[in-house]
Amino acid sequence: MTTISIKEDTRKELLRIAGEIQKKTRERVDFDTVIRFLIEAYSKKIDLKEWKRFVSPIAGVDFDTLYSDLMTERRLDEKGIQ
Repeated sequence: MTTISIKEDTRKELLRIAGEIQKKTRERVDFDTVIRFLIEAYSKKIDLKEWKRFVSPIAGVDFDTLYSDLMTERRLDEKGIQ
């Protein structure tokens, strides 16, 4: 495993995307999954209109809720690893 440095706003965007992917797939999502998704999207040259539709906010769900859910799941995952 490798550690990378990213800016806070980038981290928040990755968390937002992770939350959206998790909400749509109903599976746990980590940063590796998000980055892999972004790499695949870039490699496939996904239509920008489709990408914007995928990452657009989900009606009735706010960032704070997604972030809280994601962090709760992350803590549970970390407890399982140790």
